[in-house]
Amino acid sequence: MQVRTVSVKDMLPFQRPREKFLVAGPACMAVEELLAILLRTGLKGQSAIDLAKTIIDSFPDGVYGLNRMTVGNLIKIKGIGRDKAVTICAAIELGRRLGELKIKSTYEDFSQPYVIAQYVMERLRHETEEHVWAAMLTSRNTLIQMETISKGGLAASLVEQRAVFRKAIACNAAAIILIHNHPSGDSRPSDEDIKLTKLFVSAGQFMGIPVLDHIVIGDGEFTSLSEIGKLN
Repeated sequence: MQVRTVSVKDMLPFQRPREKFLVAGPACMAVEELLAILLRTGLKGQSAIDLAKTIIDSFPDGVYGLNRMTVGNLIKIKGIGRDKAVTICAAIELGRRLGELKIKSTYEDFSQPYVIAQYVMERLRHETEEHVWAAMLTSRNTLIQMETISKGGLAASLVEQRAVFRKAIACNAAAIILIHNHPSGDSRPSDEDIKLTKLFVSAGQFMGIPVLDHIVIGDGEFTSLSEIGKLN
């Protein structure tokens, strides 16, 4: 016997995602219901909630997989056009930015490893390749900005060293903290990570812009080379 799909229109008012959001509040909403609100509509024979469940089920790690999604990847899912994909990606980006703003407004000293780790965790923990960033700090260790240095891992080349310090000079940074992620999820630094960090520390001493730390980001964990005594 074929099971009839219940459309959002067929639901009782308190069951519909938008009405439930207004009456019960966002904390009472299931993830697929929140996603359905962003989708607004489903497709023929499938409600917005059903489509939301289809999207979540398409990821091996469930809704967690949305963190890695791009517009290009989302539109490959049946029922997701460009507008829906942009809406989902924009909502995820907004959530990340609000989290970053909260951390930046809460902490002044960005030389603290756990502060840097909190600030970048949700952007880097889901990446499938290594990204190298640099936090540019003032003389009081407040964050000026984050700079993307490269993808594919830290390199010992003079070109990459120059790129880091050129950006530091451009924004009048007094100090730098290097950051990169390990797609494996394990934040323990490799011997190569330690070796390359020491080269950057030496370059910073020469340039008069010290490298205060190198933070390795894993999946929900981080390692500070300064804290484990591997910076110099």
